[in-house]
Amino acid sequence: MKRADQSLSDQAFCTHLNQRIDKLMSLAVYVSRNASTEGCFTRPLLADLLSESSKIEELLDTYGVKNNRHWFPLRQAVAPIKLFSRVGYILIHILRFLPDYQLLPITEDFPKATGKALSFTCSILIESATTLIRQAKKLGIHVPESAPPMEEFGDELLNGHLAGDRRRQEIASPEETVVYLATAFLNLAEQSTFLHAVQNQQVDNYADWIPDPISEERLRNLEEMFHNLQSLYDTHISNSNVETLDDHLPVLRGHITVIYHLLETATAFAHYCERHVLSFAPYPRPELRSLIDPNKLLDVLINYSVAFASRYISRTRSLCHDMLRRYAIQGRITVAAPRYRGFHVRPSTLVAKIVSHYGSEVQMKLGGETYNAGVTLDLFRANEKINAGKKRWLRSEVHKLGLDCGPGDSRDASGEQSPEETAECMINMAHSAIQSLFVQNKLMLYERNLPLDEIKPLPDESVNEYITRALIQLLTMGKIDVVMDINVTFSGDQRVLRDIKLLAESGYGEDDYGNNLPLPDKLSYLRR
Repeated sequence: MKRADQSLSDQAFCTHLNQRIDKLMSLAVYVSRNASTEGCFTRPLLADLLSESSKIEELLDTYGVKNNRHWFPLRQAVAPIKLFSRVGYILIHILRFLPDYQLLPITEDFPKATGKALSFTCSILIESATTLIRQAKKLGIHVPESAPPMEEFGDELLNGHLAGDRRRQEIASPEETVVYLATAFLNLAEQSTFLHAVQNQQVDNYADWIPDPISEERLRNLEEMFHNLQSLYDTHISNSNVETLDDHLPVLRGHITVIYHLLETATAFAHYCERHVLSFAPYPRPELRSLIDPNKLLDVLINYSVAFASRYISRTRSLCHDMLRRYAIQGRITVAAPRYRGFHVRPSTLVAKIVSHYGSEVQMKLGGETYNAGVTLDLFRANEKINAGKKRWLRSEVHKLGLDCGPGDSRDASGEQSPEETAECMINMAHSAIQSLFVQNKLMLYERNLPLDEIKPLPDESVNEYITRALIQLLTMGKIDVVMDINVTFSGDQRVLRDIKLLAESGYGEDDYGNNLPLPDKLSYLRR
């Protein structure tokens, strides 16, 4: 075993490396000679390229090649072979198994786009193999004269499948399993919203997308989560009676798999962009910049990997919504209406977003009126009834206070008080009414100095009439609010109702003064 602080000569390292790199060099020669041959790149070839380049890259790193000026170009030549052989394998895998995925139709031609992405990836491997051979000759590494025969990398498959005669596992509650999986996909779809940016915006330079919103880190995290979702399916549903009960499940599994593979390619492309192309590295790497056209690399990242992942996530959301509607268990809950200004923008938007997240139909009822809980503007209408109730309450409460300006009431013609004095008295009475109701915790005040002086009494208006009108006007202006316990009833899918109930218990995300309140972790999808 070599010592970490022991100096190693170039000649000794070259001799050692020649004992290990022969297989990779043989593959590089094969690629350079057969690049123009149809069927050159097969899964067996790409698997060998990935395996051998991984071994050599690890060997080079073991000896500190990254920090050695003489040997570092070889490390640069090996890295893209490792990365893009894996991408090429994934793309061929997608093309080979497209019929099994049962993909739902989209406007764009996915097989054609995948073929173009594969051609681009193969072109990089051809350039990389040529570069590796050139660097090897410079360093005195042996380059084989011959290459393996093409037959060694054949990838022909037999028609048909073996008999599926394994005993299927029996799942007691298939409905719960389907609902759980579809819901898990919808939750994951909410974490994928950054992918949709390429669908909704146009930029002059795709490099502007890197690293925000598209970054290797975000793509890798999302890739792992879709991989976990695929594993969840294979663990609990594959080879079970559930797959025979719902034809949508294999379709869902196919979409999860395709999205996962697309994110694998996106992660690899983004890694190469960030590490080697877009100058995020602390030092320039001219050899790699000349190897790959940055614009072509960014194009395949944005317009293939990210764009098609986004499209299939959106398409699969609709599939999950359909599945959940078929398995929905209906229920009903009664919860408090939002205390701060009723169903204004924030609570209405959050409720509608919950309904949209699950794709189910949910209704809200208030005072005999029915509202579509999935439509924000329809929930706004509930405020008309809520505010009408508050206005009736104000009239009643003001009447109970029995405030009076004595003989100077504007309806009294005795003339003992001037109109100005009567108006001043009525405004003072309005202040007293507000203070009294506030002390009783019946009113919320959103401003310290209420503009009552701007609300003048009308001729022949009684004190009660003026106070009621003034308070209603302040209510309409959003200066005050009535503290009332108003309940609403939601009916529909129980899963949706559970989240709406949790939202209501959390104050619909705001306190009595409209300030933000944190939402529970279970409602984290509402934060996006």
